[in-house]
Amino acid sequence: MQLLRSFTFDLMQKDDFEEIVFFQDKGTGLKAIVAIHNTLLGPALGGTRFWQYETELDALKDAMRLAKAMTMKAAAAGLNLGGGKAVIIGNPKQKSEALLRAYGRFVQSLGGRYVTAEDVGTTLEDIRIIAEETRFVTGVKLDPSPFTAYGVFHGIKACLEHVFGDGSLDGVRIAVQGLGKVGGELVRLLVKAGAEVTATDIDAERAGFFKNELGIEVVEPNEIFAVKCDVFSPCALGGVINDATIKKLTCKIVAGGANNQLEAEKHGNILAKKGILYAPDYVINAGGLIAVGREYEGITDEGRIKEEVEKIGDRLKRIFQMREEMAKSKVYSTAKAADAFALERIERIRSLKKIYQPLS
Repeated sequence: MQLLRSFTFDLMQKDDFEEIVFFQDKGTGLKAIVAIHNTLLGPALGGTRFWQYETELDALKDAMRLAKAMTMKAAAAGLNLGGGKAVIIGNPKQKSEALLRAYGRFVQSLGGRYVTAEDVGTTLEDIRIIAEETRFVTGVKLDPSPFTAYGVFHGIKACLEHVFGDGSLDGVRIAVQGLGKVGGELVRLLVKAGAEVTATDIDAERAGFFKNELGIEVVEPNEIFAVKCDVFSPCALGGVINDATIKKLTCKIVAGGANNQLEAEKHGNILAKKGILYAPDYVINAGGLIAVGREYEGITDEGRIKEEVEKIGDRLKRIFQMREEMAKSKVYSTAKAADAFALERIERIRSLKKIYQPLS
């Protein structure tokens, strides 16, 4: 037990986590982990992922990895929110109302330090069930996925403008990995804008549906990386830009909706050296977070939220400019530039917190 505690604290200290909470409910079979990375800017907001992890350690590491990314995402998006994430360990096809409500009671017990929302393996209906037991939940009225896709769409246009001098999508060849709630909506936007889309999904039936609906080309999952294209858009799970896949890429731009696309920090530098522009994932895919963050503040006007999501393109342009400035000191990666962009805001607010305020 002492060894386990020491190991967990080592993981927390490595990336300066504030809190990690483990929940279980024997009656429903609930096993959940909530990772709260940083609450300097506000409550830690992040979705609840329901996934069949191979080990509990895998679940813990995934929650921590995603929570840290949420801190950076919220800061870069200009939101007054911190970063957190939750995972429920199990088969998402076997969830029950009782399990979700038990989880909601545990979220409520955190007193608002963590606010949850939808994520992989959870649906809008699941979130509404969780909301029966806690007020610290958002994304009940607005589905975040279309906003994520909308932000990625505008991010891709910003990337095209930076690389080719023209943000038009007409005739642009785009390879999309993943046709889920974000990837599928993104493909619809891209096709409507005139892009030539090749896509894949591990669910062959889903891929066939999009092929029939939109007339796009569909390939096997292991073929998507080598598709000749202008933009590769990862919209599935993370870690897809790695030593093996990076050798297959023929694109000039990597810009997609998946979280944690780079398997390791070095892969951002490798992309830069290969002349491939990388849109940092937590910047380009922040549309859903912006939507649920604003809903938590009581703002549900979709037109107003979309206007804010469109600014993702401007943030990317600023980050690309920062990367060029940083390249003079041998820092090539846009991922590093994005970190600098987000941390700059966090440090500004940290400085404000130090200003003396007399007791009332």
